[in-house]
Amino acid sequence: MSAINPQTVVKSNSSTAFLTALAVNGGLLVIEVGAFIVLKRRLWRIYSPRTVLPPPEKRAKQLPSGPWKWVPALISAPSQDVIYKNGLDAYMFLRFLKLLIVLALVFTVVTFVSIIPANAASLPASSGLDEISWSNITEPNDQARFSVHVVVVYLLTAFVLYLIHREMLHFTHMRHQFLLDNSHSRLAQARTVLVTSVPEELANEHDLRLFTSFVPGGIDRVWVYRDTTALNKLFERRVDACRKLEAAEATLLKSATLAWRHREKQHRKEQSRGPDDEENRKERESLVKPPPSMEFLNDLVPSSHRPKHRTGFLGLFGPKVDTINWCKNEISFLNKEIKEKREHIVKGRFLGSVFIRCNLQVGAHVLAQCLSYHEPLKMDNKTMEAHPKDIVWRNLDDGALEMRSRYITSWIATIGLIIAWTFPVGFIGTLSKLADLCAKVHWLEWVCRAPPVAVGLLEGVLPPLLLALLFALLPLILRALAWYECIPRYSLISISVYRRFYLFLLIHGFLIVTLTSGITNAIEGIVTEPTKTVQMLSSRLPGASVFFLTYMLAQGLTGAGGALVQLTSLIFHYIRKWFLGRTPRQAFRVTFQMPSADFGTVLPGLSLLATIMFAYSVLAPLINLLALISFGMLYVAWKFLLTQVFDQPDEKETGGLYFPMAINNLFVGLYIEQICLMCLFFLRISSAKEAAIIEAVFMIILIALTAMTHAFIRNSFSPLRLYLPMSLATKEMAKRYSRTSGPQAPEGKDEDLDLFSKDRIRGLRNRITKTTKKFDGRLERLKTKVRRDDPSPRSAEDEPDSYGGIHDETHKPTLDGTTDCPSSASRPTVDNLQDHSDDLHGPEKPPISDAATAALEVSDTSTDEGNDHEFDHPSTYVDQSWIWIPRDTLGLSSCLTEELKDVGVEASDLGAVMDERGVVEVTRNPPDEGPWDDGEDK
Repeated sequence: MSAINPQTVVKSNSSTAFLTALAVNGGLLVIEVGAFIVLKRRLWRIYSPRTVLPPPEKRAKQLPSGPWKWVPALISAPSQDVIYKNGLDAYMFLRFLKLLIVLALVFTVVTFVSIIPANAASLPASSGLDEISWSNITEPNDQARFSVHVVVVYLLTAFVLYLIHREMLHFTHMRHQFLLDNSHSRLAQARTVLVTSVPEELANEHDLRLFTSFVPGGIDRVWVYRDTTALNKLFERRVDACRKLEAAEATLLKSATLAWRHREKQHRKEQSRGPDDEENRKERESLVKPPPSMEFLNDLVPSSHRPKHRTGFLGLFGPKVDTINWCKNEISFLNKEIKEKREHIVKGRFLGSVFIRCNLQVGAHVLAQCLSYHEPLKMDNKTMEAHPKDIVWRNLDDGALEMRSRYITSWIATIGLIIAWTFPVGFIGTLSKLADLCAKVHWLEWVCRAPPVAVGLLEGVLPPLLLALLFALLPLILRALAWYECIPRYSLISISVYRRFYLFLLIHGFLIVTLTSGITNAIEGIVTEPTKTVQMLSSRLPGASVFFLTYMLAQGLTGAGGALVQLTSLIFHYIRKWFLGRTPRQAFRVTFQMPSADFGTVLPGLSLLATIMFAYSVLAPLINLLALISFGMLYVAWKFLLTQVFDQPDEKETGGLYFPMAINNLFVGLYIEQICLMCLFFLRISSAKEAAIIEAVFMIILIALTAMTHAFIRNSFSPLRLYLPMSLATKEMAKRYSRTSGPQAPEGKDEDLDLFSKDRIRGLRNRITKTTKKFDGRLERLKTKVRRDDPSPRSAEDEPDSYGGIHDETHKPTLDGTTDCPSSASRPTVDNLQDHSDDLHGPEKPPISDAATAALEVSDTSTDEGNDHEFDHPSTYVDQSWIWIPRDTLGLSSCLTEELKDVGVEASDLGAVMDERGVVEVTRNPPDEGPWDDGEDK
């Protein structure tokens, strides 16, 4: 150990780790971006599916095909278009990234102009990054230099608070406009309220209507959720049996197809052995296919090779049975059993949840905000914007006390997990200062003797990588805890995951790493002078910024490049296509469904980067520049994904509710920055005395000012975050009433609109419905004509049309970079895969006639009535999903389809084909999910 100079090791450590991390992450970025540029032009299904797959009004414009031309085109594209394509959540996510870019830019300019000169000018230069950081000011005589830091922190905090207030105003405006937009407000979910913990005395529709008689416009429908456990179990059994039968049928057809292909090969081999004369040439004709029949199928696939499974627990125990025969008998039995139970349905006990659909959107918002019941824990949990596909039915059957106990248990488990996570995260934090530790621990001497590049890899690359892998496991665990909490909606589960995940990242990704890095730096001084532990630890904490500099590099450079190249998505796409795409439904998901982003797990990582930037913006100003680069690259990557690749499900749209939580996390970063500076000033009192006290007092004042501003912003915007204000809701309702009343409206320009008059509201809704039905046929013909008219065919490389798609669909690139030419009957367009009524109308609309414009205006004022079973449990009304069988080259699918129909099992082979190699391809959505307008199914 005598040959090792600890001071030399410490001084060279930070620069080596940082430069190594910069080189490694920069190299990875170049590789990832290069791969993206090459693959983007060949694999449209991975890198630009939104230009082809969605309905025309939700398609994105194709970006320029050049290697770099797409970047300015992407950046200059209006962000508001994301609302029309992917909803307000996606738009506010990009808005948050733009906010971080502005903050990082201002922080970089201000700190580089003021803080770095104050830290480095006319002082003995430390080595490495310490020369421009807080750690370079060590002498008591230089304490006055910290006044620059205090002034800069005040200015930057004021700028951050101003931007936060401005962004919250913008968010509130955008959310209200989103909720009031015709395309959203006419949906049934905009007028539906989910109420849980309802008392037994209100467990019937009559009493609920009486209870909600105060609601403006009255109540349209009420669904009382009761226990149907017996029916639910039968329904789940049928779903499992259908899934298993579909897979078995596809496997059987693949075995038959491959067996016939093998016979053809054997036939050709046998024929090729004969003499090459005219007589034998005639005999060498291909093997004749017999007509499709079950006998032919059984000859190709004997019973011993048919799909089989065990009926016991998890398919591991019990007798082995023929899967197809067992499933078709099971489904046939369950169809009859479910039908009989539905005809004589006996709903059990009331499970405490009701869905109330109001006649007016403003009525739903009034109902959701009112104090509903006179006893505690009753009807206190009401949620707006309930969507049938967003409901977690299994979480609607618990009482208020059980939900409270589950909530407490869930958070106790979360806190316990945070404590348990401390040990692996602490170990990763010590790795970032391994070179400092090796000079003090004898069995780590080999690290000090290792080449600088190796030490840089251990400290600069390995810790951020291990930390990212460790945190990749967390969302799955946190989602399970949120599910256990009995949260009734998937979107709210994602919001709960956001809160827990950010708490984890803040504690482990920032605080624990900071402390362990500081302890590693100061371990020798702590051992020799334990009475000065606090002072030494505080002086070494700024040195922990090296880890966060490398972490910012990893997230910004490698993370952004990885988001662009989508290597994981690319690999899993082909795995699903060739190994998991055996059934038509699986092939449909692989071919037509686009990925989506879970903002509950993405936003916490960005919030952590913002927190790190705030905390070290003054202590280590270089982090501001790295944050600017990182946020800029992440913005380009995510704007590309949200405009060209991702498709956010409408049922999981929260209307931007993630944004206020992300803004609140910015205050956490401000508090950490100010508290750290205050503590550092207080710990310098022994040497600097009055100057340090004054600077610490200024920081206390700033903390108080920040807290008051935080409370003001939170109290000001909290009521506006969830609900529509009466000033907007009633104004919008009056405007629509006056527009749709027409000649039947009573005379008088200043007539009051009575929202409590049921007859008035019912008459208004009836007039809207009748007017809409009158225009329905003509409107659809006009839409179809506008959509399909193509005066000048263009190639795939020509300019996109007004929808963002390409006029000429006859030549589309395939996943392999080639082109295919599907016929108009089977071209894989997906105009009907999504409900057009759920879309916000984008700014890019085709020119249409005045008649069509009038029809569209009337249509926009209509309401989506939904269906009578929207908020009943699916087991009470959902039909058996059809067994979708691929149409094989031997025609055996028709035999299997008829066999299933004979026993009462719905089946079809429309739109799915299996080639001679057994690969399944689809050209439409599942036949039981609705019609397919584009082309005929063959």
